[in-house]
Amino acid sequence: MVQSGIYDLINVEDDATFANGVRFRTVMVEGTLEAPKIQGDSLIIDNGIVRCSGRIHVRRISGRGTLEVKGDIICESIEMTGSVNTDGNIRCSGDMNITGALRNAHHIIADNLSMHGVLHGNDIDGRVIFTQPLHSTMFSRFGMPDYQAQSRVTLIKASEVSACKLICRTIKADSASLREGSAVEHAICSTALGTDTTSNVMLLKGACRRVHLRTA
Repeated sequence: MVQSGIYDLINVEDDATFANGVRFRTVMVEGTLEAPKIQGDSLIIDNGIVRCSGRIHVRRISGRGTLEVKGDIICESIEMTGSVNTDGNIRCSGDMNITGALRNAHHIIADNLSMHGVLHGNDIDGRVIFTQPLHSTMFSRFGMPDYQAQSRVTLIKASEVSACKLICRTIKADSASLREGSAVEHAICSTALGTDTTSNVMLLKGACRRVHLRTA
């Protein structure tokens, strides 16, 4: 048990639990961390697992491993490889780069969201949204199909959207590019909408230019 207090560095090598009131400059998680809430500057996951039953409020989240959060995530940047699961909202004022899997039940706000893997979300709002599955024979060889599955999102609102293998109900964007079997029920674009021969939009609104993209 890490007791309430202000810490410069906390290194979790095995299993640890935060008491309420723990604040830190840096937390390095190589084992498993359980916490009612996480508050500080830098959360670094080094092949570890972080489970938070409340809210995470930090400046930076980085590393590789598993992050499971019941509450909101509030941060300036996320750079993660692995699995990120949240039941609350994600509010990231800067860049959010995830390689692996991201599952969020509510609202995601990020200036620049770059997703390499599988995204399951409800409502995503940002300036630039990019998502594509991981392409590697390693996943099928080791029975890991989840990282190559279709991404599914209910609503995306952004200036620019570029998506591969995405199933989405509604996209509102200045410009959007859809590839690799993407399917959108309703798109509202003001500048341009690009689709390859494998992708489709059922209903398009807005005075945008249609662009036919080359199929990979």
